[in-house]
Parts: sequence; C-alpha cells; structure tokens
Amino acid sequence: MAGIVWLWNGSGYRACADPRGTGREAGPPDEYDAVIVEAGEIGEADAAGRHGGGTLVLNAGAPAFAGWSAAEIHRRLRRSGAAAREAEDVQDAARTYAVSLFQLRPVAAAAHRTAAMPRREAGRALPGAGTSIREAAARPLSEQDGRYRPLARLAARALYACGLDNGIVELAEDEAGACFVTGVRLPGGGAYARGVWQAAAAGLARELAAAADAGEAGERPRILLGADPEFLLLSDAGKVVSAARYLANGHGAGCDAVVVGGEVRYPVAELRPAPSPTPDGLARNVRLLLRQAARRIPDRPPLRWAAGGMPAAGFSLGGHLHLSGVPLTGRLLRQLDSCVAFPLAMVESPAEQARRPRYGALGDFRQQPHGGFEYRTPPSWLVSPLAAKAAFALALLCARETASLSYVPAEEERYVEAYYAGDRRALAGCLDRLAASMRATRSYAELGKWIEPLLAAIRAGRTWDAAADIRDKWRVASTPIASAP
Repeated sequence: MAGIVWLWNGSGYRACADPRGTGREAGPPDEYDAVIVEAGEIGEADAAGRHGGGTLVLNAGAPAFAGWSAAEIHRRLRRSGAAAREAEDVQDAARTYAVSLFQLRPVAAAAHRTAAMPRREAGRALPGAGTSIREAAARPLSEQDGRYRPLARLAARALYACGLDNGIVELAEDEAGACFVTGVRLPGGGAYARGVWQAAAAGLARELAAAADAGEAGERPRILLGADPEFLLLSDAGKVVSAARYLANGHGAGCDAVVVGGEVRYPVAELRPAPSPTPDGLARNVRLLLRQAARRIPDRPPLRWAAGGMPAAGFSLGGHLHLSGVPLTGRLLRQLDSCVAFPLAMVESPAEQARRPRYGALGDFRQQPHGGFEYRTPPSWLVSPLAAKAAFALALLCARETASLSYVPAEEERYVEAYYAGDRRALAGCLDRLAASMRATRSYAELGKWIEPLLAAIRAGRTWDAAADIRDKWRVASTPIASAP
C-alpha cells in the first residue's frame, strides 16, 4: 500500500497523512509515498533517498537552509531575480504580506498592516529562517485580488531559490506598488498537524494513492508536450519590427506584448503549436506554424527572423515548454533545470546570458488553467531545430522518469552559480554524469536520438548562431509579394 505522506525529523519517520488508514506509524516509505524533511538530511541509502527510489522528497534543502545567514539568503534571492530588500526598508512599506506555499503553490496568503519592526540584528541583512516580520490585523488575500498572482509568483521564485518546496515567504509593497521579498522561513514545529499545511499534505497523499492505484493497474499517464516559443522580426538596420503588423489574431502564430518606455507594444512574435506526445510531433507542429507565419509576413522589406535568448538588445525571448499529464513538483522542476536549462545554456552564445536573472531564472513555472504547467526558464530554442528537438525530448524524459533520474546538478550550488554567471565551462562539469544518469533510464532508448546530437554539440564546444535567420534552419521559404506593405 502507498500514498502516505511522512515527516522526517532527522532520526525517523512519522505519518503525517494516511488516506487509506493503514495505521502505519514509523515507515519506511514506499515507492508512491512522500517525505517532508523537517530536520536532518536524508541520505541516498535511506528508503526515501534524496535521489531515486521513487519516493517524493519535499524540502530536502531545509536542513541546509536552516543554517544559512540572512546575508546568504539575500544573495540567493538576488541572484535568482527575486526582488529583495534590507529588513529596515520594511518600516516604510505601505503593506506587508505572507504567502504560505506547499510544493511551490500557494495554500494561504494574507495582507497585514505594517507594525513596528524588530531591531536589526547584527550581521543579518534580511529576515531568514526562524525570523519574521511583526504583523498586525492579518486579512486573508483571495485569488480574485489583483495582487494575489504576482505575489504568489514572486514567493514561489524566492522559495525555489532557497532550495525549498514548502515554506512561508514574507513580502512588502512600497508606495509605488513595487513588491519585494523581506523574509523566507520554514513552517513551525507541528505545522503539518493542522490548518492549511495538514490539508495540503492530505491532498498530496490522495494524489499519491491514486497514482499508486493507476500504477498497479498498469496505467501510464499520457504526457503531452506543448510550447510557445518567441522570435523577433528585425530590419536590415537591426531594428525590431512589431509582429503585430502581421500576426495579430494569428490562430497559432501571434504576438506578445512588452512594455517599452512605459507603453505596451506588441513587437514579439509567438508560436502556439498544437501539443504532441512526441518530440518530432511537436517539431512538426512548430514548423507548420512557421510556414503559416511566412505566408503572412511579406519578404519586402526584407526582415530577419531571429530567436535565441536575446537576439536584440533589451528583448529577451523565451522557449516556454508545456507539460500535462504529470504533476508539478519541485523535484521535476530541478530535473528540468538540470536536463533542459543547463544543456541549452551550454550552447547559447555568451551575450545571451544577459537575460538572466530577470528572465531565464531556474525553476520558473506557471500553472495552466487547462491543467499541467508551463516551464518558462529556457530561451527561444527556435534558433536551432537540433536544440528544439533535444529540449522537447529532455523535457519528456524528465516527465516520464522523474522518479528514476538519479543525478540532479541543479541541486548543487556550484552549477547553479555557473548557470547564473554564464560560465559555460564550469557548467559543463556536470555533463558526463548527467548524461550517464539520463542514459540509465528506460525512456532513453526512445528519446536519445534527439538528445545525443545536442550532447555532441556541447562536447565539441559549438554554440548556436543567434544572428541566423531561423527560416533557413527550419526549411521555411519566404513569401515574396509584389509591393511593400
């Protein structure tokens, strides 16, 4: 039997949620169980080993986080692009908030009137583990409140940057409406026995029990891949031409908005291909939309279709990937960072890393209303069909093999630092072990044919050409017209 959520206190397990009523009290966990780490690291030899074994481990980074100084927390927040400010700045905040997250998704949010702040502790630049803002007159914040989503997204980025899945993120808003993080802390002792934390653990236990039943019945979830990659239209002079001139209301090939000089404009072209269960199927759907776009975008005046991370100064492009049929977990996000974001960062041109951390932050995701989620970290892989197909295959590998991928370099500080610093050589230090881990999975026999060319390009020191016209590589013919628009 499986579906139990356990708590690990550094010396043993105790049941937190048991939807089947098995009465088990002391572990060890089964394959479809989950473990929430309260204290003490979980070693690979344990039944709920941090790597592999099938058991989902939440807050594996909690013991390390509990020992960090406030300055270290602040450093990691800033590196990931999570806006953070010094503790004393909160005294002038217009409002403060606390967002509680379980598996990086909000389970409670509250607004507070700013109260007197505690005195600044020596050497602590930001409230950290075990500290919090003094709050008064807490008021629940509903999902309908316009501030709810941006606060939840910022809180999730901050929590993920601290290596956590569950926690409370404290935020503040200044008079101009800008939000920033003021603290991150773990749920208090006994939190999972009551309230929103107990309800969240019980919900996870039910999901695990259902997955166990499906697994025992031989049912495999149907995982679908989707995407919404972006590209730019550039004139001969290198200026961005608004895609809205050609692709507004595009039915699969449209445009996305950016803010330039305080004005909302629509210069970025975006593809919305139909999802597919296979990498080659999604690639065909992408090429179909590129060809449709080519029939709508004239060849005169000549325009270059550009992709990559930042093909023009100030314009950061994304190659967002959509996954449905697999639950979002912190483990899966770290595997996507390791297997998708890291390899793509090893082949992007040096100038493109400038999009980070505002764009391309590790673990960047959004839940989708239709189910599933959007993984937003990668740059626009439209620049290279080889990289695109590899990204599709790698994302599918992570989704299928999340329980068995044994090596996750995104959990290692040296590789996270190399990613944000744009140090391709240091980042490539994880490649051999990562490749061996992927090849050890059952799905690699099917997916490796799309992944191996990218690995070979990395080993050869090749980078993609962000200056090239993507139509050439995707075999998309331009459409000449009789006169300029």
